[in-house]
Amino acid sequence: MLCVRCKGKLYCRKKSCPVLDSFYAKSYEIKEIDERPTPPSVFVGRMGYPKVLAGPMLVLGDQNPEMYENPSSFSKRVEEVLALRMDLARTYRPFRVSSATNPGRYITALQEIASSIKSVDIEEEFEKIIRRPAMDDVTMPSGISAVFKKVKITSNPRIPHRVEKICEDDIIASEGVMELYSSGFPTSYIQRVFSVGMLGRDKKLVPTRWSITAIHDIIAEKLKGELSDCSLINDVLLFSFQHYGNHFEIILYPSHYSFQLVEIWVEKSLWNPEKTWIGSDREGIGRKKEYSNLSGGYYAARLPVIEYLSRIKRQAGIVVLREILPEYTAPLGVWVVEDGVRKALESNPERFENLSGALSQAAKRIKTQKDLWMKHIQLHHQTSLERYI
Repeated sequence: MLCVRCKGKLYCRKKSCPVLDSFYAKSYEIKEIDERPTPPSVFVGRMGYPKVLAGPMLVLGDQNPEMYENPSSFSKRVEEVLALRMDLARTYRPFRVSSATNPGRYITALQEIASSIKSVDIEEEFEKIIRRPAMDDVTMPSGISAVFKKVKITSNPRIPHRVEKICEDDIIASEGVMELYSSGFPTSYIQRVFSVGMLGRDKKLVPTRWSITAIHDIIAEKLKGELSDCSLINDVLLFSFQHYGNHFEIILYPSHYSFQLVEIWVEKSLWNPEKTWIGSDREGIGRKKEYSNLSGGYYAARLPVIEYLSRIKRQAGIVVLREILPEYTAPLGVWVVEDGVRKALESNPERFENLSGALSQAAKRIKTQKDLWMKHIQLHHQTSLERYI
């Protein structure tokens, strides 16, 4: 079961990931990429840190540029999202992460692209084009890559005045994140601005993968800290949603705050060619110190539930069940989790008098046998849930 824990990070010590190699083996069309729009989007790699590869993403297809960063609004199938993202090229050149402190023209261009709320036209000169697509378990996939020599913005980026002010303020990065969040900017936008080193006093480029999880964590921990004075919810609530081969059952029950995610990777799903694998992680009201063994999906699932509790000004115990089915045929990134949990919580919940009723109802929609995943569910302080139902 190493693959489902590894998700392409080569814990197996092989030279390449056998799961991702099946995607790399496909032939992707190399299109002309001289002058193209960016959705807007910028990617910062993590390999070689503190010297990283960074650059804008370029739209090679004919669709509205902004849809490439918001595929769920246009595509309902994994294959459609993958095809869309393969029409996005990742361009880059090497930078030191400290180059964001005193940005030159290229880092400035990346910052203007990342902070724009509308697509930006850019012109680039390239040294080399690479056919291999880019995929992992956290970020959204993309198609070909290209090493650029020069980049020039040929249209006016639309950067909100509020963003410019926050980025210029003498505040730490986490405060800047919360200022942007409180101003109504989505996590995907804040992740871009954070990644290109526009926030905080000690400005640095942050790899996109790290930025995604960092923003989920910063916002959730801040909101979580405000829940301790809230009263408990009255009923047991059950929310359900499914998309892209990911099925979510979310249970909120009267309790002081605790959160747990149970991931069920069904046999023959993406990272799991063998028998069903189940993993879990949990936390209480205190700050989570160690990185979750469930990787970025844990933080992506946690944030929308904490947002929900923050809106209704209540606290609760939380159980998120995520069942990954064979229909999830390609790694699309943890936005699938964040978006799925958020959409589940936008629906009308089913109400129950106790946890037993909610779990029984959830089990009717989960394909995996109940006794396999029930033993992974625990209340805070490692107490078995079975004592309370």
